[in-house]
Amino acid sequence: MRKKEQSFESQLQEEIQRLRDELARFEEVEKQYKETLRLLSEKESFNFALFQYNPFLTVVVNCEGRVVKSNVAKRHSGDRLPNIGDIMYRDYAARHTIDMYGQLMDAIHTNTIKHFKELKYEHKYLSVTISPFPQGAIIISQDITEQKITERDRDTLISELRRALNEVEILRGMLPICASCKKIRDDKGYWNHIETYLSEHSHLDFTHTLCPECIQQHYPEYWDHLQSKKNGSAPHKNSEA
Repeated sequence: MRKKEQSFESQLQEEIQRLRDELARFEEVEKQYKETLRLLSEKESFNFALFQYNPFLTVVVNCEGRVVKSNVAKRHSGDRLPNIGDIMYRDYAARHTIDMYGQLMDAIHTNTIKHFKELKYEHKYLSVTISPFPQGAIIISQDITEQKITERDRDTLISELRRALNEVEILRGMLPICASCKKIRDDKGYWNHIETYLSEHSHLDFTHTLCPECIQQHYPEYWDHLQSKKNGSAPHKNSEA
């Protein structure tokens, strides 16, 4: 009887120890579980802040292309907002010049990031990136209209400067000029008056007058009058016999 009691007590102790070990394992698992939840919560908070407060207009869609949510920048952009459940590029932003819905579906189905550096949308220019993930895609857009206008103005300025430089180079070179009438032959073979040629190849405007030599040669009486005024005396007249 004593042996049976000792055997039972021994089994009981073993069972108690087994339960204690099992409890310790459960406590360790619970500790790891809580730590995992904490890390997931921190990651979720970080991702939420990254999504909501990044400066680019962002829309999330599901695998069917339906809008799930949009971020703060999108909601404060002043643009019309998509409704939750709208099909992106069908119910919303449907007036692109290319099939953006087809591009969205292709990105989701092939798990391929698509970047559109410059898209004309009505009176704007947009830069759009579609980034797929297992539950759908994130669509990030940036209004680059001002940048595009700046680039266009810069290109116009460069073109004007190049044209001006070409005109300067032309004026620095040798020009075929008629020895008699002084017309200039242009690069197309046409003969132009010097005023016409210079007006077309520079920013010069002309006003016509006469140099002193030409006045003296062609209008001697007027030249004498000018000289007398300059000298403060009356013009000389020849006496009659």
